[in-house]
Amino acid sequence: MFDTIAIDCAGLSPAEIEAATTASVADHRLAYLRNFPLDVDRYTGLLETLGELCPNYAAGSTKAAYALHPAINTVRCRAPQSEGVERVQEKAGSLPMHSGRSFARRRPLHLAMLMADPGWQDFQPGHNGESLIVRWGDVLAEMRRRHPEYWVEDLRLLTGCAMSFQASHLDEDASELPFLYVPGTPRRSAVLDDYAARLPQDVNRLRKAAELIKGGERWFEAVLRFKDIANDPSVQQVYVMAAGDVVVIDNDRYGHGRQEVVATRTGADGALSVNPRTIWSVNIQ
Repeated sequence: MFDTIAIDCAGLSPAEIEAATTASVADHRLAYLRNFPLDVDRYTGLLETLGELCPNYAAGSTKAAYALHPAINTVRCRAPQSEGVERVQEKAGSLPMHSGRSFARRRPLHLAMLMADPGWQDFQPGHNGESLIVRWGDVLAEMRRRHPEYWVEDLRLLTGCAMSFQASHLDEDASELPFLYVPGTPRRSAVLDDYAARLPQDVNRLRKAAELIKGGERWFEAVLRFKDIANDPSVQQVYVMAAGDVVVIDNDRYGHGRQEVVATRTGADGALSVNPRTIWSVNIQ
């Protein structure tokens, strides 16, 4: 889906890259850059043209994942840990479709990811950490097509019921917005089903939220229909990021995920190696 809007940064000045990126975000609510330099200052400088960079989850931490820059969350694979907390992004496996910081009152308007190292790419398709994206409006259109008998009530519940849930690892004020709500930024041209969604990676958090909603069982059924379609490969778009690729996503209108990734493997000599796949992730307010 990015082939028609991709920006090749080779030979462009920083000002030209910034202008092309902001125009793409304004027109498409997305931007995709190729051949962007692996330079922290250039990366954060570009993103600051789109808004305020949010501090990463542990700004000031001495851990390597947070030490690169106060706004950059460095996502790497890790070998299984016997102690301490493992971030879900570091584990082997896939990541289901979700929206960034879906629990939080202060949610980023945009997410940016720079592929610093794509890591191992020699497995069968679907096992190389391929990136996934879906427009929430496309999920809703498919819900309406597949489940016409539930559609009107599903939309009423998902847009009309305030809900709140906490993150597992962060202590922040929780949002009370509905599961579906009006996006925080306008589009230059109108599209059908232009909704924002609050879908966490672990949908069971919403099962608990349903206990506080009148008619919550029926509401959660609508959530599950939405979640199942969002994770249907026929609705998603798959893309493979190379080193120097940058994607900017409207966090209101799009969900993102990841196909299977292999975190470790054992060589012929018996030594364990860790996939060097590395992403610089930034939230933009």
